Amino acid sequence: MSASYEFWLTDDAGIRITLLKNYSYASYSRSTRGYGIIQLGIPLEEYLAFVPVLFQPDWRIDVYRSPEQGIPKRREGSYFLRKFRIYDRETDAVRMIQFFGRSPIDILRRWSVCLDFGGSPHVVTDYKTTDYIDDMMKSLVNRLFITGGNVAPAGEFSVDGDTSLGPIITRSYLGKNILDVLTDLKATSFSLNQEDSTNRKIYFDCVEGPGKVNGFGYIFRTFANIRGVDRTKSLVFSMENGNMRTPEYYEDYLDQSTIVQVGTTTVTSPDSTLSRWNNILKYKNHNPTDTGDETSMANQILNEEKKDISMGAYFLSNSGSSNQPRSLYGVDWDLGDLLPVNYAGKNMNVEVEIVWVSIDEIGRENIVGSNRVGV
Repeated sequence: MSASYEFWLTDDAGIRITLLKNYSYASYSRSTRGYGIIQLGIPLEEYLAFVPVLFQPDWRIDVYRSPEQGIPKRREGSYFLRKFRIYDRETDAVRMIQFFGRSPIDILRRWSVCLDFGGSPHVVTDYKTTDYIDDMMKSLVNRLFITGGNVAPAGEFSVDGDTSLGPIITRSYLGKNILDVLTDLKATSFSLNQEDSTNRKIYFDCVEGPGKVNGFGYIFRTFANIRGVDRTKSLVFSMENGNMRTPEYYEDYLDQSTIVQVGTTTVTSPDSTLSRWNNILKYKNHNPTDTGDETSMANQILNEEKKDISMGAYFLSNSGSSNQPRSLYGVDWDLGDLLPVNYAGKNMNVEVEIVWVSIDEIGRENIVGSNRVGV
């Protein structure tokens, strides 16, 4: 049986306005890279029959999906509506309204680290701090969105407690947008993980959860090493299993550096021994006024200019058959999961970075999970 959906239009407090039953098409994405997005189109006349006001910013669409009959619907996510358009459909001149929205991390782009904004507590006083990356993220969000009360309505937004799982860094962020700061901190954790695998990668998200208002709100949460579930001991994704398409594997040594010298400190990659000609030196002068340890700076350059080994593929949602295993999205794999992949004689573990879901005019569903990460 095919999947079933519910798209609920709510107000900006999450109170349901109406179930959008007669939509013509819909698509949404979930991502560990940044924004998830939604687009949904519905005949304007049918929409206005149930909704007294055309549009308000931050009305939401809550998405529920069941992959098959007998499997309960789960909340795929909620999306803050920030744009709409009205147009006449070419095929039959029906007037349509189309909505565009973003996932809840859109909340995080709505404030910057600034000087005193009309008085305390709208200000972060210590613009430079040293902490675990995940705790640094939470502290910043807590002070600007909850303690300061800049954006989040009281009781509808919370921050998880500290877990101190990320590497310790020192960072300054005055004048920067909060989402940009968090994205930079995430990228820093990934870079430090490349240097030393004991440094955990740190992800962040705003997830739906209990709130003080209407029983629903958002929680800022961090994740260490993996955003989803490690499924590397279960179903294998391969062309033979029919649950993967458009695979691409490559190894790129074109612009690699294998030896980096910063000041008087030299760091060498094991790849320098891959051939008799693979001693590739990069030099950076280290001035006395520069901040940072020379070894750390050299390792960072070595990581930025390392070989690029990558496996890309689309993961498919299939009900399975006598010849192919089941691989249902939301049941057997999900956003952020680590999946085992077999391709071109290589066994790799690959993370699902983005999931795209679409339903067309005749109700056909298309789902792909995608990645583009180093192996």
